[in-house]
Amino acid sequence: MEILRNVSQINEKLIDLFGFKEEDLENFLNEIMSDELIKNTVENVGDLSGKKAELNSLRELIFQLQEYLTPLCNLIKMLLYSKNYDLIYDLVTKIFVGQIGNIRYQSKSATNFTERYFDRFIEIVKNCKISSEAYIPFIASIFKTEKLDGLALWKRPALEYLQNFYNENEDWLLKFINSNPEQKYGILEAIIQFNTMKGVALLIDNFTNEQLEEELEHSLQIIKEHKRDILNYMDREMVSADEDKLSKFTQIMLAMDNDPEVVSRLKDLFDRTDSEKVKELISNKWGISETMNIKTEKQFLNAVRKKIKEPQERSLGVPFDNLHVKLKSGYPADNAMYTFIIYLFKEEKNLNNLEKLKILKTNILEENSVHEFAYKMFKVLSSKPDINQAKWCIRMFCLFADDELLKEILEFLIELFKQGRNKEGRYLALCLIHCGHKDIVLAFKRLLAIHNSYIEENIDFFINELARVTNIDKNELLDMLVPDVFTEEEYNKQKLRLYDAFISGRLYTKEEFTNLFINNIIYNELGKNLVFGEYKFGRLHNAFIVENKEIKFLIGQPLPEQEVEGIDGKVGIGIIHSLDCDFRYEKIFNYFDNPPFTQFKSTNFDVSEANRSNISVSRFIGTFVDAHKFMDMMKRYGFKINKTEEEVEFYSMVHEMPTLNILTEVEFESKQTENSATATIGAIRFYNLDSTMKAKEKFITQKANALSISAIPYRFYDFVLSAVYYSSIK
Repeated sequence: MEILRNVSQINEKLIDLFGFKEEDLENFLNEIMSDELIKNTVENVGDLSGKKAELNSLRELIFQLQEYLTPLCNLIKMLLYSKNYDLIYDLVTKIFVGQIGNIRYQSKSATNFTERYFDRFIEIVKNCKISSEAYIPFIASIFKTEKLDGLALWKRPALEYLQNFYNENEDWLLKFINSNPEQKYGILEAIIQFNTMKGVALLIDNFTNEQLEEELEHSLQIIKEHKRDILNYMDREMVSADEDKLSKFTQIMLAMDNDPEVVSRLKDLFDRTDSEKVKELISNKWGISETMNIKTEKQFLNAVRKKIKEPQERSLGVPFDNLHVKLKSGYPADNAMYTFIIYLFKEEKNLNNLEKLKILKTNILEENSVHEFAYKMFKVLSSKPDINQAKWCIRMFCLFADDELLKEILEFLIELFKQGRNKEGRYLALCLIHCGHKDIVLAFKRLLAIHNSYIEENIDFFINELARVTNIDKNELLDMLVPDVFTEEEYNKQKLRLYDAFISGRLYTKEEFTNLFINNIIYNELGKNLVFGEYKFGRLHNAFIVENKEIKFLIGQPLPEQEVEGIDGKVGIGIIHSLDCDFRYEKIFNYFDNPPFTQFKSTNFDVSEANRSNISVSRFIGTFVDAHKFMDMMKRYGFKINKTEEEVEFYSMVHEMPTLNILTEVEFESKQTENSATATIGAIRFYNLDSTMKAKEKFITQKANALSISAIPYRFYDFVLSAVYYSSIK
């Protein structure tokens, strides 16, 4: 009777968990089901992590049977094919037997009870003759996991097993790697650990030129961890590599960023290779140029004689006789010199190198005559139906333009975009950006005011490029874009920017503050209900408000004029934060009833009170929360779920803070879905945003790369912990 009751309970759970049909229930208990039947059964099962208790109950019922091996095998196969890998670990580590079945397996590397449970899993595989296709992806997932518990605890015995499997089934495993991209990098990472040179060769040989960018994104951490072995392999192979292979090696090295060993190799490769493709790849990354090594007038004249054998007499229909370019020495340019100048701009197609040609204007050619040259060439080219037919000329007149010509170029740029000549406008804009002309922002502002669709769609790209090329703070450029006309939409957009400035601790110079909070209608409205202060070397000296476009001090006296220029970034005007205030500032905490955002709050998290050598915040670990409410609240603070579109499960939520170059990750102690009812908060970690890998909108973080708490600005630290605190209590 007891056995029959067990069987009945098992059947009920199989129907509930896996949607079993009545005719298949007996098969589950009495015979090892075929892979095809298993696949069909679990096709629509999905994630079962929320039913862990039911699965453990099913396991207990199975082990009460006299013949438990067959149903255990079927259960493990169903979890394998439905990819519920964490549940396999959970089930196997709760088995209270020393051996499963007649075939015994013992890992030499297993040193503790947790690792020996991996042996129980392999015994199930061997006794039940589970196919490699089913369980090798599970073993690959052990190497892909970034957690420090659960499956990750099986890495050592799993590596030993995979090494033996590879030795006996190399061809099968290599075919499996090629046909299973999801498991490819987990397995390759393991192979590199036990057979480094073979693993490195497999990793690099598996890269394809067609999908190299995406493949590098997925494998970047492996590449960085095994940098030395990968460089040694490529050093040997480069001797006989064709252009395609050399191009692949170049892109792999470029993915390692500015590592000194890599940079020296790439510079050497640039000097000795004949491949234009490879030269272009390196040049596009670092702006290495072989066309402009001229520093003096003498070197310029020698280069003209060496390079120009048949001088031109005109260009774009303009006779050189109509131009009046002179050298710094006063010597007039001849046809060969004009031809060489044009040659340089034709050769230097890489805009990253354009700035280097400024040496012509500063050291070699007389400045006023160069401006005239640029003006006349601009007038000719701007009358053409397509200016991109002479891109060298665009590069030239953008670089040589004086202030008067720049105004005309910017007007022309605006007309190009108004006429829908977007391709031409884009190239002209990029040339102006790479020549460092910051005033292009004013042209963008006018185009945004008339709602030019192309600029609205691409403004972030242009501003990011200008900030990168000129090293101007992106926020300073965005300030220049703020409209002069008030709209609710723009007010709300700028309110978000201002809050970002508040939590990042941005300081404004006196001029910046006046232009924004006094003269601009939108920021003047935003600033009316905020309290500002003057800071010097991080210390708050006073407090004031903006009232009727005038500054009114509430606490303290203004600093001397010269001390709030913001020259070194340590002095300036900022929005006061409650962590900056002592008892003297209590009266300003509730000064305004309706601030644009919460400026002062009672709960503060002071980074100075944390152990600043730690790389994670443990304050909320183990906090049990309502998953729906917690995630919804965190999204209001700008956090998002860290997963790809295809993924259902996730381990964390992340927040991007480009202003501070910080990525924040709030972890969960177990996998979650957007439908999870409850969750437990794990550690909070911070990373450099620009060096954290991203694949299909998902950030791939490595705990070893986490920043120490001491690197986190105090306002932002308070913002993050406050977000978690308020999200967990509501």
